[in-house]
Amino acid sequence: MKRMMTFVLSAVMLLLCSVSCGEKYDPKYCGKWEADYMYVDGEKTTDMLGMPLSALFRYEIKDGGKANWVSAIDNDVIQYGKNTDITWKETEPNIIQLRVVDLEGKEADQTMNLHYRDGLLAIEEDGTAIYLKKVDEFTPIDTDALNAAASAIQNFGINQ
Repeated sequence: MKRMMTFVLSAVMLLLCSVSCGEKYDPKYCGKWEADYMYVDGEKTTDMLGMPLSALFRYEIKDGGKANWVSAIDNDVIQYGKNTDITWKETEPNIIQLRVVDLEGKEADQTMNLHYRDGLLAIEEDGTAIYLKKVDEFTPIDTDALNAAASAIQNFGINQ
């Protein structure tokens, strides 16, 4: 569980803090993306700690090399990265790199590669993978339940 939480929080931080300017912006990457499922230790899951992954991993990748993390949860635990600049570029065919820059200078810049396969973007690290699907609109989420879950995470120190 700690490994999964560490991976997920690292992925959130990296996606919030990375992406550098590039010259090539393939339109297949542009749009709204949300988590569909993830594999941890060979097991497929669509939620984490009672929260749907689609609420935790929502990104809007824009033409021109900019991206936004779009949180469905109004909680400081999940809202990490409010003061960040996220950029993206294609570094290799079917691979984009996100660069997250902390505008306050408190955190070092972070980068992460996302692999485009079969219409999905995959974040892969150490045998764990999160798969994002492109959507026209983000999936509606019960924000009261999600805020309660985020508060429980904060109150029980899971984020520490």
